[in-house]
Amino acid sequence: MNRFATIRTRRLLGAGTLAALLLAAGTASAAGGKGYTWGKLWHDPTLGIDLVGNGQTGNPYEGDTTCQAALPLLCVRIDGSPRPNYPIDTVDQGLPKEGYRGWIEGHVGTTQPMLGTALVSRKYADQVCAASLGPGWRLAEFHDGRYVRHMDQTRYWGNPTNSPSPWPAATQAGGYDFYAFGNVREDTRYWVRISDQPANCWNP
Repeated sequence: MNRFATIRTRRLLGAGTLAALLLAAGTASAAGGKGYTWGKLWHDPTLGIDLVGNGQTGNPYEGDTTCQAALPLLCVRIDGSPRPNYPIDTVDQGLPKEGYRGWIEGHVGTTQPMLGTALVSRKYADQVCAASLGPGWRLAEFHDGRYVRHMDQTRYWGNPTNSPSPWPAATQAGGYDFYAFGNVREDTRYWVRISDQPANCWNP
């Protein structure tokens, strides 16, 4: 966590918000006792964006990390930010290649480490993100990245005032990885969630 985020978290803790959430939390229990995690894959300092995602160790079907582990939550704030003109540097697999390089339409950040067993629900995880980083933040989800078929460095980025090929309102949900504005820590994995698989620490 960067210095600014740490200071902000301490202020919120001083107000009792996050502390109250922690006291109210019960105990989560995922199938097999594992939760789903992502990592930081790349940072583009010119555009100010991170590529975060599954990597080689994430398992979106069963979880990949014991819920007894303490990891930061990967949080997002979706605010409609238009896509920067980053390259699409992968290939078609289960998804079109653009689906693995989706755009979050916003920002990414992390919380202080938390035990997976404390993540009793999606709602609670979202509350932790908001208490740690501010209003509008929530836990990142596997499908959050949005894409347009055939987008690349010259097509489907920006907006009508700064690009001849604007980022459109109609986009599709990607998976596994996404880009977002930010520069999160790269020395750890992060808790994330997936909406259509039992790989979250709060799943029975």
